[in-house]
Amino acid sequence: MSGRPDLVLAVLHWIEYLGLLGGLGSIVVRRLAANRPPIRWARPPMHIALGAAFAGGLALISVEAFNAGTLPGWERVGRVAAEGLAFVFCLRGISFVAPPAAVAAALLPFAGHAAAVNPPGGAELADALHVLSAGMWAGGILALATLQPPGGWRGGEARLLLDRFAGVALIAFAVTALTGVLRATDQLHEVADLWTTSYGAVLALKSAGVAVMLVLSLLAWRRGLPVARAEAGVAVLVVAATAVLAAFPNQA
Repeated sequence: MSGRPDLVLAVLHWIEYLGLLGGLGSIVVRRLAANRPPIRWARPPMHIALGAAFAGGLALISVEAFNAGTLPGWERVGRVAAEGLAFVFCLRGISFVAPPAAVAAALLPFAGHAAAVNPPGGAELADALHVLSAGMWAGGILALATLQPPGGWRGGEARLLLDRFAGVALIAFAVTALTGVLRATDQLHEVADLWTTSYGAVLALKSAGVAVMLVLSLLAWRRGLPVARAEAGVAVLVVAATAVLAAFPNQA
């Protein structure tokens, strides 16, 4: 991956990614909280996340279209339309928020670096799985950080919610890590690219952030330490690194 990232696009990617991942994570947390016995206070502010995803995505495709001098393609319009639909459904209390949010996440690779791979099918599928699984894991962490459990995170219901989330998050993390490695091999040709190219350096920082998140998750799940806010802070930085990677120009 050559060139330098467009910082304006990186910021807009960051807003959209945070909103979309947070929205997916809120859906997961709310669904887990609805299991018996229900945990009624576990209601992350999904509308804020989905609103940010829609606003960031709309601004992003507008800037991209202005820079390119052409109208945005179907994959970009479809993604933002799906984000907007999920946001409207959420505001109106319609229960079918998850399908358009998942569609928006699955459409991200069709307008990213995966689409430039030849052939693109395998890369786009891996990238779509990467985004969806990251929404379940990292997005869930962002959603959990917005909650204030009665009695704190050491309380009985809070521990129950973390136990439920752990079962989903561990599988989602494994899928995220595997697909992330597959996607990295499409952009980097050798291990040395991690420290000899700017793209590789950002990817290495992102990987280090993911490792820190994993350690904090283990502390939260196994020892009951209240690290949700710290973990979410690292997640925000990891998403920022992801946004910078997305803002690199495609290889010629």
